[in-house]
Amino acid sequence: MKIIYCVLGITLLISSLYLSYLKKDDEIFIRFHNLLDDKQKKEYNRIIVERITIYVIGIILGLVIGIYYLLSRPNDKYKLCKFLCIVYLIKLSVYYFYPKSKLMLYSLSTEEQVKAWADIYTEMKNRWKKSLMVGFFGYIILSFMI
Repeated sequence: MKIIYCVLGITLLISSLYLSYLKKDDEIFIRFHNLLDDKQKKEYNRIIVERITIYVIGIILGLVIGIYYLLSRPNDKYKLCKFLCIVYLIKLSVYYFYPKSKLMLYSLSTEEQVKAWADIYTEMKNRWKKSLMVGFFGYIILSFMI
């Protein structure tokens, strides 16, 4: 049962690293941004800043609780794996449960904008799924190497 901490923690770590190295300036984001009027661009940028802030709050809270765990359990055999689980699960939980303003979707006014937003949503969902697969298979490869 203890190995599940390592599977989950290392999978989330590799997944996070993989996501951070993916190409960021995709055509779909530029196309969507170009479809927005000035008021919508302002709202879009406000939402981006809000979501990044929530993400950073989650990371900081996860790190604080994770470090507290490390300091309070110095002899735990799986402390690094548990630390990773704590950090990433808290980060994800804070982002998921933290109250957010209305979705960008409600600020869109044309069918073309909605379609472009749906393309972004689909792309981001696929990136997340792919990163989890890369993270999991990365864990498997690492476990055989060690």
